[in-house]
Amino acid sequence: MKIDSEHIVKQSEEFALNIAKQISKITVRPFCEISFHSSEYRDRETLSNYLHKIPKSDNPLIYVIQIKSPKILSTLIEYFEDYQSANKLKVKNKDRVNLSRYNKASSDILYVGSSTTDFKTRIKNHLGTEGNRVYSLHLCKWDNCLEYDLDIFAYEVISESNKIIERFIVEILEQQFWDKLSPIFGKRSGL
Repeated sequence: MKIDSEHIVKQSEEFALNIAKQISKITVRPFCEISFHSSEYRDRETLSNYLHKIPKSDNPLIYVIQIKSPKILSTLIEYFEDYQSANKLKVKNKDRVNLSRYNKASSDILYVGSSTTDFKTRIKNHLGTEGNRVYSLHLCKWDNCLEYDLDIFAYEVISESNKIIERFIVEILEQQFWDKLSPIFGKRSGL
């Protein structure tokens, strides 16, 4: 097989320069801060009374989920480890819950993620009241009704040119948040 590797390198360089140009025309600014007590998302019905806290954005969002109750963090992690062990024995795509990767990081940041479409549903996934198949925290499924507080900080990703921001650009920005904050759960973006 014959491949013009010099041309491929040149195209890759042009692609990277184009991405850098796009990123230079983006602003990331605070969008909202949402606080939840764990009692507010024990089940779908209870959470429905608090969903008004989650605003809608037409722009992509990068979000950070932080525990405000650091004293109980070790207990919360212990509950997760127990649940994860039992969950691994269940059948994938049947009764197993797809949990976010456990990083064993020393942090009060539980998760860093992004949403380009439906932020409210993504948060419901993390709180544990929506589905089992999406990789998420699914907090209420394993926190054993522990009493704690969460803050969710969302940052809006805005293009100066009003162009649609491609998903992988949002992931590049999310990766920087992830590297800076070292969350306990989740993975770096798939870049």
